[in-house]
Amino acid sequence: MKIRIIFWIVAISTFIQALPLYLSMLSKEFKLMLIGDVFGENPSSDAIVMFDQFALVVGLLALGYSFVCIGATQFKGLVELRRISFLLFVFSGFFTLPDLISVIQGNPTAPLPVIILGLINMTLLYYAHKKGVF
Repeated sequence: MKIRIIFWIVAISTFIQALPLYLSMLSKEFKLMLIGDVFGENPSSDAIVMFDQFALVVGLLALGYSFVCIGATQFKGLVELRRISFLLFVFSGFFTLPDLISVIQGNPTAPLPVIILGLINMTLLYYAHKKGVF
């Protein structure tokens, strides 16, 4: 599989992963539904402020990561593309790791499709690092 196509898939997939956070910034009902999973039916105002900050920071990090993946398609050499795919793999791993730890510990976590997309991203980027073609 071509590395540049993998980068585009990962960029779109990462944007989709963060979609619940973007929706929570636009819809109060959706935000309360996400917050309710962790803080219960009547979250405090501090919990709402904390979630708003979390959604903004993680949402912008995911958006920035998507743009880095898109920008990485501009590199010309196979060696550089494979190195960058490894670095993106590592970053993707740290982006997915908190959800995996929460699942193992039985704590509230991101929805299952979000976790699966993160694991797919990691798999694709590792494949690109090892066997991706120009």
